[in-house]
Amino acid sequence: MKPTTIGQEELEHFLDVSREVFQQSGVASARGRAIYSTPPSGTYPFVYTRDLALTVVGLCELDALGTARDFCRFLLRVQSEDGPWVQRYDAEGRPAAIVGQQDPTALAIWALLTYVRAASDDTLVEVARGPIERATAYTVDNVLNSYLYLIETTTSIHESEVSAGYEIWNNCAHAAAFALAHRVYGGERYRRLALMIRRAIGLLMVQDNRFLRRLDPRGYPDIRPDVTMMSPFYFGLWSPTERAVMNSAEVIERALWNVEIGGYVRYLPYSPVERTMVPGPFPHFTAWMAQYHYAIGNQDRAEAIMRWLFDNAIRGQLPELIAPSASIRRFAPEIRRGLDSRSSERGRSAGSHARARLELDRLDDASRAEDVVPSNVPYLLAHVETLRALKHGGYVERWEAEPTARHSG
Repeated sequence: MKPTTIGQEELEHFLDVSREVFQQSGVASARGRAIYSTPPSGTYPFVYTRDLALTVVGLCELDALGTARDFCRFLLRVQSEDGPWVQRYDAEGRPAAIVGQQDPTALAIWALLTYVRAASDDTLVEVARGPIERATAYTVDNVLNSYLYLIETTTSIHESEVSAGYEIWNNCAHAAAFALAHRVYGGERYRRLALMIRRAIGLLMVQDNRFLRRLDPRGYPDIRPDVTMMSPFYFGLWSPTERAVMNSAEVIERALWNVEIGGYVRYLPYSPVERTMVPGPFPHFTAWMAQYHYAIGNQDRAEAIMRWLFDNAIRGQLPELIAPSASIRRFAPEIRRGLDSRSSERGRSAGSHARARLELDRLDDASRAEDVVPSNVPYLLAHVETLRALKHGGYVERWEAEPTARHSG
């Protein structure tokens, strides 16, 4: 049966607004077409490799292959000569990274090969062969612990030190990327990398039959709940019904669902290290959990999560974060001090920290009048992951990203 939690009119509105978000966030340069993580007026007016790659994968699921192809061409043109992709790029496709990260390289490979398989693009698959070989060589030589067969991580999807060590998201991204490379190109090297990294995840990053968020830099297990424990499911490495996946989801349900305002937080804010942003639920991570519940046939829970996402959209636009005012008032001074400290340490990222501080000041002001305040509206990845959840839930069959394109619901 077709789900009915989201009415047709509000569904059409969200799909149209999502197109507007793509249009507002789009950027064209000599390197080709890409997309910012927020519109230029937002906090993240950069092309983040991670967000762009995940957008490509989402567009492939939604059969928006023309836009996905353009974004893949951009990825190929901005790759560093020695092989990796960096954290982010400016409007001209020049590296604009604040910190070193390892998952963008794996995610770029995963996105490129997801597209060529979805589109049967024989031309791009050959164009990408050399870049992917260079990226693989860089990974093996620089970031793979060749004894453990795990990828060493500095920062990753959470954009902070909480990922340092051997992180589940980063390692799953690499295992998925190399598995896809083996399916497309064949070869013992890709097959071995994919199998050995997946084996190491199952051997070293599982405790009490559920996944760990990471091993710390000394190899000790970090058992604290984190939404990235869903990475083995997200990347298709483990079935959604396998016990370790289901146990991980159960921990997330118990510990990370915000019982006061709904939605899933990314992890619990135990210390200042975990409070680089105001604690609160993230719609794009919340959409991950809707995708999971659809995948295991838990329709009622998935529909409840989708209802929360739509109820918390602002005129159809989804934020990056929904912050309880009590959390804003409690932690804003601490976060502001951290931003000021990092800005003084890294002059080249002063602009980014200034934008983050402006957004924090806006949240602080709004918290005096509102119980809950959205942050960074609209946020591209929240729309992408919610569109994917709508596809998983049977609400849409395909969706075109271009504003003038037609879609079917």
